[in-house]
Amino acid sequence: MAVYSEEGYENAKPDVLDSEPPILEDGYALKERERQEIAVDGILKKTRRGLKPRHIQMITISGSIGTGLFVGSGAALAHGGPLSLLLGYIIIALNTWVTFNAMGEMVCYLPIDGSFILYAERYVDRSFSFALGWFFVIKGSISFANEGVAIAGLVNFWNTDINNAVWIGTSIVVMAAINFLSSKYFGEAEFHMSIFKILLIIGLILFSFITMVGGNPQHDAFGFRYWRDPGLMNEYLATGAAGRFSGFWSILISASYAFGVPDFVANTAGETKHPRRVLPRVFPLVIFRLCTFYVLGALAVGIVVPYNDKRLGLALKGAGSSPFVLAAQRMGIPGLGSVINAAVLTSALSNGVEGMFSTSRGLYGLALKGKAPKVFTVTKNGVPVMCLLWVISISLLGFMTVSKGSAVVFTWFTRMIGSNLLLIGMCFNWVYIRFNRAMKAQGKDRNKLPYKLRGQYVMSWIAMLSYGLFWITNGYSVFIKGKWNYQTFLFSYLSIAFISIPYIGHRLYSRNWSFKPLSEVDLDTGLAEVEALEEFDRKQPLPTGRWAKFDRWLWG
Repeated sequence: MAVYSEEGYENAKPDVLDSEPPILEDGYALKERERQEIAVDGILKKTRRGLKPRHIQMITISGSIGTGLFVGSGAALAHGGPLSLLLGYIIIALNTWVTFNAMGEMVCYLPIDGSFILYAERYVDRSFSFALGWFFVIKGSISFANEGVAIAGLVNFWNTDINNAVWIGTSIVVMAAINFLSSKYFGEAEFHMSIFKILLIIGLILFSFITMVGGNPQHDAFGFRYWRDPGLMNEYLATGAAGRFSGFWSILISASYAFGVPDFVANTAGETKHPRRVLPRVFPLVIFRLCTFYVLGALAVGIVVPYNDKRLGLALKGAGSSPFVLAAQRMGIPGLGSVINAAVLTSALSNGVEGMFSTSRGLYGLALKGKAPKVFTVTKNGVPVMCLLWVISISLLGFMTVSKGSAVVFTWFTRMIGSNLLLIGMCFNWVYIRFNRAMKAQGKDRNKLPYKLRGQYVMSWIAMLSYGLFWITNGYSVFIKGKWNYQTFLFSYLSIAFISIPYIGHRLYSRNWSFKPLSEVDLDTGLAEVEALEEFDRKQPLPTGRWAKFDRWLWG
């Protein structure tokens, strides 16, 4: 083992192949916790651990809640009715909870840069990691480009005189500026931005409750009236029981898009302070709060507006098609539409910031393992600057929407990756299944893991098969007689090409056609370094004041 003093560590270059971690002298240990330049998995760490529990929670919750809950839920309500909407969101919340916990077990075991991309290589194989990583980066890059377009659309709620190129360019500059901050300051900026989204969710839930008990200009305590008239479930694409089931199933699919996958929290693992201390507490809190917000939000939508309102699902300006805006207009509450639109605008900006962060870290993880050009490993102040520049360059595609002709092409870009979240959810659970089986094959005791959930192996199988079923049926409407639409078909199924082609191509290139035997899966490389950091954390006393205890209770 090597011992470094404060003076000597700056120029020291520990052997990255040495399985034993460096021992840091007490006088230098705290400073080294900030730098974290310790070799893990043969890679000298360049990013910095500056994210705190509250940063991680807000990044994950805010990043996973997009405009779908505030705006897109209106179309879902129109398809299925209030009961279908609530049941659909509850079922997908359970599926998401399983996937978050699966990722949580792996992340808490080995919280390093590259996260799920590195796990995919270790626990499955290199071709799978290559395909999943690039699939995620392509999806994230185009999704980020779409955020700028969405922000411009929200501004159109108030003003259509200024060319949308101005708003797209401004939003890209703002989101990029925040991402170029070091993780510590990025976390603070995103934390405060995300507060607006959380306040919006809580405010809309309270708005629904207050108005339903009579706190509206008409003093009409309508309660669950719309659950009785027009009813609990709507018919969609068919009549009778088949139509009601079709409406319910369409909500399951749209809800699975809305919830997303745990990529945000996975990609923060390598930049989290005291990861083994913090992450096991953060995971259960963040998924519980995320699911609670979604389920209560879905309940609120079904209360405040009937599913037969003709404006639900229409492409109105900004947040004009939000069921909450429509409800405010029905009840004669002036000005609430602008308030909601402003909050949704802040929400979209926050989503863009987090999407840029997550995508850039995914690309950085690929580069660390040689699956992307080495230039993407370049960092400055712990920030992967070249990865950020990649995402920014792709975001310029958003300017295509300014022209009607090129806007069609951009729409095709976004539609081609439409169902990618379902495939990524499948992949995440498959990686965990391999991890769990390797632990068992090698005689590892799961009871010693920092974070685990009983029955996770079986539940991950259920979640993976559920995502697969949702993907297979996510374009089911085109197979109904008279409903064929080639754009919907491509939106639903072309995403498989973005993961299968890289996978097969890498298999052919590497000439390797088999998965790693479970007995050869690497569960140990880098673990000594992580455990050394954990041991250091244990020696640091936790603050004991009332505020500190409340902070730990609130954020983990």
